[in-house]
Amino acid sequence: MKSLARRLSCAGLALFSLVWMVSCASEKSEGFTSTGAVLRGMVYDENRTPVSDVDVSWVGKDATVKSARSDVHGRYLIPEVAYGQVTLHFAKQDYEPVDWTFSFESPMQVVYVRMVDLSGLLDDAADSIQKRDWAAASSLLDRIHKLQPDNRVAAYLKAVLLARQGNPELAAALLEKLSAEKGTSFAIELTLADLYQYKLAQPDKALLHLKAALAIQDDIDVENRISALEKM
Repeated sequence: MKSLARRLSCAGLALFSLVWMVSCASEKSEGFTSTGAVLRGMVYDENRTPVSDVDVSWVGKDATVKSARSDVHGRYLIPEVAYGQVTLHFAKQDYEPVDWTFSFESPMQVVYVRMVDLSGLLDDAADSIQKRDWAAASSLLDRIHKLQPDNRVAAYLKAVLLARQGNPELAAALLEKLSAEKGTSFAIELTLADLYQYKLAQPDKALLHLKAALAIQDDIDVENRISALEKM
């Protein structure tokens, strides 16, 4: 009995090994040739979260364009990509586009690419201003401008940066444009009031913008400042 069981066990192991080898051979031969293969990859954001619906494109040496779109897990694949230097273009609305160049050498290669969205760039710019890293803040705001030239939050941050760098006149001019547009905010009006009252010695304009801020949002400190300026 033990001998029979052992023979059956060995036969089962041999069958398993054969199936495994056939499976691996099939997997290795599918989707690639000696000159190219299916290119696989994944797109993720600053928080290492997969990014879906990213358009991924590759232009071959013969000008053939191939493209794919990342799935809910951030994964994508492009068939029949030639081995050698490859440049992929990644694009999605409200994300900074990425051109990624690398050497494609194996069908087992997986290409990971990080993309940054608009909110992430804005957060990084605000953080750089807070840390007084003017060069980083300016660079981030330039990147945002290329992505979305009319972004009001970026314009506000640009004004804050100018004020922190000692250019209150330029900061006020930029904020006045934002204030004149439809949809001004408490932050815009309050920052203008601060600039006019504390940096530019123009209390009348400070009072005007304090009242505009108070019309948007109740604030006891703003009320006290208005009262003090009206008594001057």
